[in-house]
Amino acid sequence: MVHDDEKLALDTQRLDVYLTSLQAEVEAKVRRVQRFREQMQQLDGGPSGKTNLANRQRAARALIAQVDLMLRTNLVVRELLQDLRSAAEAVLADVSEG
Repeated sequence: MVHDDEKLALDTQRLDVYLTSLQAEVEAKVRRVQRFREQMQQLDGGPSGKTNLANRQRAARALIAQVDLMLRTNLVVRELLQDLRSAAEAVLADVSEG
């Protein structure tokens, strides 16, 4: 019984680690979305409505780079979710055995 309780505690800790990692990734993604919005405003010309062509091109390239980064991050989030599911299944197995 003690072994089962230790296994459950370890699996629960692993679950918590995955949740913390997932939260950090999601918060980072929210910050990236905010930067994306800021870059979009530069494309619009900013508050004055006037921006030169070079600045708009730079802003558009920055948007593309940010989207590429978010796509890579999405894969990390997917992997974290899979790990989280696996950890939750381990907790379920621990509880079912006990």
